[in-house]
Formats: sequence, structure tokens, C-alpha cells
Amino acid sequence: MGAAEAEVLRRGQARTALRRRASGPGAADSGRWRALRGSAATGRPASVATLLTALRASAATGGDEDRAAALAELLHAPPELWLDLDRAARDPSTRPGPGPAGPAATLVTPRAGARGHPSPTARDGEPLRLLLDSFDRDGRRRQDAVERLARAGGPIAAVALALRADDWVPAVRDRAVAALLAHVAPDEAAAAVRVLARLERRGRAGEALAAYRAVLAEPERRRTVRRLAAEPDPYARRFGMALALELGEYVRGDLARAALHDHDQVCRELCAQALLDLDPDQAGRLMWARSAGVRELAVAALPDDVPAARLVAPLADRSRTVRAQARWKLYRRGEPPVEVYRRQLRRCGRTTHPRLVAGLAAGLGECGDAADLPMLAVLAEDPSWAPVIRRAAVRALGRLAAGPPPRPRRPREAPDARGQGPGPDVAGVLRAAAGDPAAGVAREALDALAATGTADPATLRTALERPESPVWRAALRATEALDRLDRLELLLRAACDARPQVATSARARVHTWLREPNGDDAPPQERVRTAHVRTREVERLLRRAPLAQADRDAVTRALRGRR
Repeated sequence: MGAAEAEVLRRGQARTALRRRASGPGAADSGRWRALRGSAATGRPASVATLLTALRASAATGGDEDRAAALAELLHAPPELWLDLDRAARDPSTRPGPGPAGPAATLVTPRAGARGHPSPTARDGEPLRLLLDSFDRDGRRRQDAVERLARAGGPIAAVALALRADDWVPAVRDRAVAALLAHVAPDEAAAAVRVLARLERRGRAGEALAAYRAVLAEPERRRTVRRLAAEPDPYARRFGMALALELGEYVRGDLARAALHDHDQVCRELCAQALLDLDPDQAGRLMWARSAGVRELAVAALPDDVPAARLVAPLADRSRTVRAQARWKLYRRGEPPVEVYRRQLRRCGRTTHPRLVAGLAAGLGECGDAADLPMLAVLAEDPSWAPVIRRAAVRALGRLAAGPPPRPRRPREAPDARGQGPGPDVAGVLRAAAGDPAAGVAREALDALAATGTADPATLRTALERPESPVWRAALRATEALDRLDRLELLLRAACDARPQVATSARARVHTWLREPNGDDAPPQERVRTAHVRTREVERLLRRAPLAQADRDAVTRALRGRR
């Protein structure tokens, strides 16, 4: 055999050995750890306890490849899982028992070499063992693990120290924070910030993130800050983005791109505010951003003497907060925005963009008065307007017609001036809109009928028969505006519906109806005149409705009390 043939044979044998190693126990363990991590990431206590038990067993008797696979999967675990593991390790039900995975095998000895304690073994300094010891109930073991982790490196040590920054023992907590400040490599900082940002609201860990931020703000840590600003985790990325902006790491072009196109809302607003602080003239560009928060910041950055014509777009914005910010610009200089809305709506025609007309109608409903009801009624009634316009007009009608909160009244009593009086019959317009073929318009009309106290059983009965989920759900909500007997009748009809979702929702509302106080909701004369007929109809529906027996008996007793 020649030298070339021997070399080929050796290469083939090497590839065979590598294939056997790849298909050996290590690969199977990696899949097992991935499954355990995925199950525990759901937050179920039993799954977290199973993962913790497996980690303890691996630390006690597992091989090097098994422990490495476990740590690799933990590095990809969500930060919430780390918090769950830390909490579960102190649960008495998950404490390790005697045996190979018991305390003698899984816990390092505090004060190694001290009197009465054996010297540390080779396994005591392994990352997985140190991690588990940092979770222990015994504060001395946690403190010893923190001291060992301070001498270690890598993201696992950084996460363990970040968790101990919230420790309830001051000595452990202080040493963990001091050790964490030395772990500022990019991968360590990313792992630590993901945990610290979720512990920030806790009183014990609040100062740890601030101290870590001060260390990262040093000039030699710029690479770490840039890594944090590009993290996929939203908490770490927001922390890194805010720190990078504070340190001046972004140029104007990067700020504009992030403010317009970043996938995180908080980061978009951070960059937009920084850009507007540098160049207020960028407000016109940011007013067309997709994010409502960025558009609101852009409107706030406009000069106080901006012409009203330039505010038409934000006044008709699809976001309520942007419209409110634009109106505030006019209020501050003494101009009533309602006049701008009225003037612009009169100029709108069938060729005007529907979104602009809808925004103007919505804004008029937020700052108008009863004098604007006729204009909004025209938009709501005319089917030639786009559904988005009719929906906005119906909502505005409901807001203006509802007015201030109504005085308490009996449900069968005629409503007061809400929705009535001179001008259009708002209640009639809303009832007609409740039958609009567009589900969004019908839903808004039903909500407006409930808000104005003008809902009637016939309109709600028709709406409950519609197949669109938003419509029949709004009809069930609107039954709150009816008197108790009418409401019960409609709910029992819905409980007999062939659609399971409608019937289930109606049965839940019947149960709520039973818990409400049974007041005298009708004048005596009307009760005498109609009680028998209405009660018989309700009893007939009660026999058909698939209610629980306890609810059926409770409804029967309530009906007997009305006679």
C-alpha cells in the first residue's frame, strides 16, 4: 500500500470516527436538553422542576459532553426561565435527596479547606456545579459560589451573578454586584443585562443595573455597548440603545433609520427623541412614520407658530394621541381646533382620501359639541362614503350624543336628552347603522347605543343573529343598557343559539345577571300591565336554554319574585 493510499484510508477512518461521535450520546443529550429547556420555558412549575432535577443529575454523574450540552441550552434559555430555576431551587419540594444526586454530590462545600469541611474536588469548580450552588437555599453555599464565579468567566457566570444581585442576604448580594462589575465582555454583558433588566423593579436589584450601566459607560466599553444595542432581546436592546444614545454612539442617519424602521416601539421613540433634540427640522420627516409614538413626538417638536394648515394631517391622524397632541398645539395659542375640523370636513368630497375624512370625523367627535351632530349624521347615514368614514362618524356621534355621564335612572324610564332634542335623531341614526353591512360600522353603532342609553331589544335581537363575531359580541355588551327582564330574555335567546361561541358567552352573562342586585326596574303601572306576558316568554326560553341546573333554578326563583 502506497503512502497516498494510506493517507486516504486514515482520512476515511477519521471521518467515520467523527460520524460515530456525532451520532453518539452527546448528540442525543443535546436533543434531550433542548426538549427540557423548551418545556420549562412555558413556566409550568412541574417542567421547571424536571429541568432542575436533570441539571442536578448531570452535575453529579453526567459526562463532560452532557454538562456542556446542558450549559449550551441554558445559554439559549429565555431570562424568565433563569428566574424560575432560581425560585424552584429553593422550593422544599425540589430539594435533592440522598444518593448520587444528593446534597453531597451536587453542592460545593462552603469555606473549602476550613475546619470541618473537606477540600474542594475537581468538579467543584465546573460552571454547572457553580451555577447550581448559586441557587442553593444555604446562604453560605451561595456566597461561596459567588466567590468562585467571580474568578470564572463567560455568560453563565455573568447570569448567575446577575441573579444573585437580587439576593435577600446583603453579604451575598454585595459580593455578587462587585463581581458582576468585572464581567463586562460583550457576551457577558448581554447575558447579564437580559436578567438585570427584568429585576430592575425589585428593590434589592435596582441599584445593580445602575452600577453596571456606569461601568459600561466607560470609553473602553464602546464595543460592548454596540453589542447590547443590537441584541435581539428587547430589554437588553432598549438598555443598550439608551446607553448608546447617551454616549453619542449614533449619527443622524442611523437615528432617522431607527426612528422610522426599527422593529421595537421603545427604540423607535428613543431614536426619534434623540434625532429631534439634534435637529428639530426632522419633525416633518418623522410625522409620516408608521409608529404613532414617533408621530406624536414629531408633532410635539413642531414650532408653536406652525400654520394650522400644516396641522391638518396630524389633526386627522389615525391615532388618538397624535390628534390630541396636534389639538394641544392649537389650544396653546388660543385657536379652537373644532373650527379647523369643521372647515376641513366641509371641504371634503367623494374624491378625498377616506382616511383623511375618517380622521377628521374622529377628531371632531373628540372636541365638538351638539352643533356638529348633523354633519356627522350625514357621514354616518350615506352609504356612498367608505366604511372607514361611516365607522368614524358613528363613533363620533356616540361620543357627542353621550355627553357627560347620565344621571341614574330606571332602565325602563324614558332616556333624557341624550340622543334627542333639536337636530338629527341620533338614536335613529345609530339604530340604522347597527344594520350596516360593514361589521365595523355595526359594532360601533351598537357600542354607541349602549353608551347613549338608547339601545332597544329589537335592534339587539337582529344584531345577535348576524354571523360576524364583533357584531354579536357588541350586541351582548349592549344588553347592559336594557332593563333586567329584557336583558334576560335576550341572553336566553342567545344561549339557545346554534353557534357554540354565542351560546357560551350568553350563558356566562346570564350567570353575571344572577349576581346583580334585583332592583325595582320598572314603574308599577307598566309592571302590572306587561309582567305576565314578558315573564311567560322568558320562562319558555328558560326551558329551552342549556343552562346549568343551579343557574336555571336561580333564574326561576328570580322570576317568581317579580310576580
